[in-house]
Amino acid sequence: MASKRESFSPMKSKRLDEKTTLQELNNRLEMYVLRVKEVQDSRDVAEKELETIRERMQMDLSMTKTRLSKELEDTRKLLEFEIDQKTRLQVLEQEQHTELVKLRTQVKEFGDIRVELEQVQAELAKEKESSKAAKEALALQTTSLQSARRKLKDLDKENRKLTSSLSDTTNELDQLKQKTSEFSLTRDTEITLVRKEMNAKHLEALAAWRRESEERLHSVEAEVRAHFEGQIEQLRSQVDEVNLELDSLKVEYERTANDYDESLKIRQSLTDKLSTIETQYRNERKKFQEDRKMYEANIDNARQARLAKETEFNDLMDIKIALDAEISAYRSILDREESRVGIDQANHSKKRKASLTPVKSSTTRQHKRRKSHSTGVLRITYLNLEQGRITLENTGSDALSLSGWQVSSKATNVVFAFPEDYVIQPNGRVSVISGRNAAPTEEEKESMDFYVIKKAMWNTQADVAQLTNPSGDVVSSYAEGMYVDDDDVDAADTPAKDGCGIM
Repeated sequence: MASKRESFSPMKSKRLDEKTTLQELNNRLEMYVLRVKEVQDSRDVAEKELETIRERMQMDLSMTKTRLSKELEDTRKLLEFEIDQKTRLQVLEQEQHTELVKLRTQVKEFGDIRVELEQVQAELAKEKESSKAAKEALALQTTSLQSARRKLKDLDKENRKLTSSLSDTTNELDQLKQKTSEFSLTRDTEITLVRKEMNAKHLEALAAWRRESEERLHSVEAEVRAHFEGQIEQLRSQVDEVNLELDSLKVEYERTANDYDESLKIRQSLTDKLSTIETQYRNERKKFQEDRKMYEANIDNARQARLAKETEFNDLMDIKIALDAEISAYRSILDREESRVGIDQANHSKKRKASLTPVKSSTTRQHKRRKSHSTGVLRITYLNLEQGRITLENTGSDALSLSGWQVSSKATNVVFAFPEDYVIQPNGRVSVISGRNAAPTEEEKESMDFYVIKKAMWNTQADVAQLTNPSGDVVSSYAEGMYVDDDDVDAADTPAKDGCGIM
């Protein structure tokens, strides 16, 4: 195979290499599509879990409603029983009128018991207020669950948009193979226009999604709030009715409490009833706290799942950005190879007179891109993409604090932020070294400050370094590593205002 490839011309061998690289890119795109399908499957599972949680919450609400209705029926039965007791007391009132003087002390004790009952009722009112606060917290949790579900749907939409954008990039690669000769001069401008259009569409879709999500959130909050307020108003009316009936019973008790033995029995029954109500209330409160803990655990699990989906989505976006960088690098390789082939054909027509020397054409002259632009006292003076090394210099006469200043790569979108306490002296220099095996030289250790990052920051083939101040303005830029025509140098050096940012 090697001998067969040697028999081919350099152009054919280059085309074969290009086909292999294109096949590798297609394989990577297929892997990306498979990962998107896996994300969709996991999203469906999360939706099913959210549906089951919602059904459980509805079931709990119905159970609480039936339980409260049952308690109301029990209280009504107790009221009827008390009314019967009242009639019996009215009959006994005439017989025991003479013993009223002796039982004054017992009436006073009953008054003390009434004070205690009022205190218990006040405590019950406080507990009702706490239960109301818990219901409001449950409403907030249901709204957060519904917002998480809507966010999952929005992520599905964004994944579909990503698949469509990936199909567009594959079509663009196919067209690139067919139209390399036509796009030799206008490719960079067309690519910037396409990127601007894609970014504008993405921003519009994101704004529409935010508006829709806010409207849905407000509508759901209003609906849930109205539902729970109606339920609470019904319960309040029922409690008010029970309180009125209890007050009437108290008046009747004050008027007919003349029999000492009956009053003792009534007091005992009331204390028993109060103890049973307190035990029921404690059990209900304990059950409510357990249900609330279970709901909080389910909500935490749902939030963790949503965070995992968001991280996975960010990873996929990073992969897409890396693919875009590789495509741009592949295009620059195609440009260089096309220009080299054009120069070889021109030399062949001149009988290979300049086969050993570089050819310089007046119309298609090319330069290695190395251009800087600065507007402030702090500027980029050196950039080495292979070594991952960049040097900044303070050309002013005053010390400058670099709190909030950042150095970023336009190709890889990696950002380095200076520490808040770092101050660069006048005519001082600072170096940022990135890469797995990054290490400063002896000259850097002696003559300047330096920072080391154990991560690749620059694209080794072509990249643009940008220095931004705390307000986000680009005050200095430095381009390195691209081959462009004379007519395209100025257009390439201008910083692109629209493009992929940090995800």
